[in-house]
Amino acid sequence: MIWLIFLVAVVALLVYRMFQKEKEKTTFFTSRGIKVKNPQFFMLSLFKLLTGQMGVVELLQEIYYEVPENEKVVGFWDGETPIIMLKDPAVLKNFAVKEFEHFQDRKDFLSEEIDPLFGNSLFVLKEQKWRDMRSTLSPAFTGSKMRQMCDLIIEIGMQMVNYLQKEAKDKGIQSYEMKELLSRVAHDVIATCAFGIKVDSLTNRDNEVYLAGKELSDFNGIGKFLKFMFYRFFPKLMIASGMQISPVKESNFFRSLVTDSMKYREQQNIVRPDMIHLLMEAQKGKLSHGQGEKDSAGFATVDESSVEWKKTERKWTETEIVAQCFLFLLAGFESISASLSFATHEIGVNPDVQKKLYEEIKSVNDGLKGERINYDMLQKMKYLDMVVSETLRKYPPTAIVDRECNKDITLELYENKHFDFKKNHAVWIPIYCFHWDAKHFPNPEKFDPERFSDENKHMINPSTYVPFGIGPRNCIGSRFALMELKTVLYYMVLNFKLEPTEKTQIPLKMAKSFGTLQSERGIYLQLRPRN
Repeated sequence: MIWLIFLVAVVALLVYRMFQKEKEKTTFFTSRGIKVKNPQFFMLSLFKLLTGQMGVVELLQEIYYEVPENEKVVGFWDGETPIIMLKDPAVLKNFAVKEFEHFQDRKDFLSEEIDPLFGNSLFVLKEQKWRDMRSTLSPAFTGSKMRQMCDLIIEIGMQMVNYLQKEAKDKGIQSYEMKELLSRVAHDVIATCAFGIKVDSLTNRDNEVYLAGKELSDFNGIGKFLKFMFYRFFPKLMIASGMQISPVKESNFFRSLVTDSMKYREQQNIVRPDMIHLLMEAQKGKLSHGQGEKDSAGFATVDESSVEWKKTERKWTETEIVAQCFLFLLAGFESISASLSFATHEIGVNPDVQKKLYEEIKSVNDGLKGERINYDMLQKMKYLDMVVSETLRKYPPTAIVDRECNKDITLELYENKHFDFKKNHAVWIPIYCFHWDAKHFPNPEKFDPERFSDENKHMINPSTYVPFGIGPRNCIGSRFALMELKTVLYYMVLNFKLEPTEKTQIPLKMAKSFGTLQSERGIYLQLRPRN
């Protein structure tokens, strides 16, 4: 009997302590005048994510709309870490730009101990090492460098058209799941631009390069999600186990691709206008530095003209250089193919948009008189840019980014509202929520490229449209991404009419995924050759 009494007492004490802890967490924000999400939210949401009841989109919207519309921030807890979600564009700009030196880094994600390649990539590097790597790579992503690389992407666009036209000729008009189709096209772009090799993944469907890239870039699987969670809560145990996030076999395969290519080019004095060449030049300190170029690849291009990256004398190891190609693979394989498939869906189910886009593309193509499209001509196509911009508004490549405070500091959140940030406190930037907030984009569920017309785009607050992030830690590859999106869409719409099928989901719904945005039932379209 005494043991039962003791057990009941212990359980009661634990329950009491849990409620006291929740009360303390709630008071932490409310005492500072900040509305707060239920402290139990994190564990409940984690359970829903794991069981497929909730995706990243639902997670963000649940927090974003927890408080009244006029509230500029909302607080919640990520385990034992207080997080402030930024809901107001002016507050967002203040943290991402003005206070950038205090919120430069992302929260601890993966270290090089856990994953040598991903942990050394620009995406997760921190503090001075991140600044040095950004400084090293910045000259490789300017407009002038993209012009040199554009022909490589054009070749893949033409390769895609040849394959699809042959399919239609041999088998009749075909329907495709566009994400699967375009992931192969995006992969071939990365293969030629980042790794210096020609691959045709549409014809040679089981080539080793494609299969390895697909395995490495899949971050929506439950297996990788669980690994992330274990590393987050039990990092020392996972490091001791030697288990990496990225598959070892595929990681070593791509490492060899890059290092072997670099050695061969060095020995044979070969120059090819791709990412490996640019990284080799960066490693030698031969890329020019200074003020960023002011040319734009479209409305969505991030502006780096005001950022002065100082040249670094740091010497990069082979692993650190290879890691940047690895990041290029991850971003290009998944994010670009997703954006392309969403764009083709909207073009296919909106005949008026497709008609106007085709007319512009055909006019440009006729004017080329048999010559290939080029980087500068792509940038002059206003409606194509409007379609791409609206795609990135409705389906941003990243739904959320975070920033971690690097020192104890008191900052003004907004007018007369100060907050004592401690080191490792964090803020969330809910990109998806900004893009779908009717205050910023009326009728947000509608695909409307006219939002970005010359007559309307001045009404868009730049801090509410951030598909590639905001501030100095934006996406360094925005120009490349826009160039690839426009090139592939140019060739697709020029040569094929995109038509819905009985399998096309209208309206498109998002899957409850915890990685990048994914369609619930795939994206199916019929491609009818125009000639």
